[in-house]
Amino acid sequence: MYLPDISGSRYVTDPLRFRRFSNRPTAFRHFLFYSQYFLLVIWCAIKFLFIRNPQAAIALQSLKLLRNVEKQGVHITIDGLDRYPADGAPYVFACNHMGTLEANVLPGIIASRIPMTFVIKKNLLRVPFFGQLLKRLDAIPVTREHPGEDLMKVLEKGAEILGRGISVILFPEGSRQEVFSARKFNTLAIKLALKADVAVVPVALRTDFWGIGKHRSYLGPLRFDAPVKIAFGNPIRPSGRGKDEHRQVLDFIHKHLREWGFPVEDRVKSV
Repeated sequence: MYLPDISGSRYVTDPLRFRRFSNRPTAFRHFLFYSQYFLLVIWCAIKFLFIRNPQAAIALQSLKLLRNVEKQGVHITIDGLDRYPADGAPYVFACNHMGTLEANVLPGIIASRIPMTFVIKKNLLRVPFFGQLLKRLDAIPVTREHPGEDLMKVLEKGAEILGRGISVILFPEGSRQEVFSARKFNTLAIKLALKADVAVVPVALRTDFWGIGKHRSYLGPLRFDAPVKIAFGNPIRPSGRGKDEHRQVLDFIHKHLREWGFPVEDRVKSV
């Protein structure tokens, strides 16, 4: 069975392998993608009950989902996979937040190389099967109702997890954004990295292939003409108050999104 090979520094979809899928009717591709997605979720939920290594399980789930995305005729590019070597871990991954896809595949891409966990909405812990997996991964739950309490929890729990050698994925924007704005990208990743004395890896994401649904956020429209692009930057170790390092993270994401044709503010504003 073909799975994307992300063992090198770069992964690019083979156009010859998946070109034929782009000719299918759009409605059929919507049905095919979501049917395959929910079958994958069910399969993984059962598998997670018995597998000993949840990191390996979530990595496999991500690769299967990436394959399903490609099978709908979508082109995927992942750059900088070698920029977070295991001997430099743990890291804080600071990512922009655009859609549903990154929440499903980014943890697995990282987990294929180094142990990781991520910050989640607390209500996800109540989801059958999936909530148990998140607990096994030691995910950090936040309510988004009390920002001050959420901040302290992420800093304290995140530093403790990083101290055990497990990386943490953060989406500092909090919610998914249709336009990248430096004003909405907070400094939480830098603060956590300073507290735990680790490096930050900036991650630029273009995942608007999978849009946000009106009633169920994960059941949004699919744009088969929108390529999926993921880029990892070099680790940045913050010092002092971390202002310069936060700027570097913003610059990396801003630069890539502009190059990829995604809406961004005209310039990165001062923070």
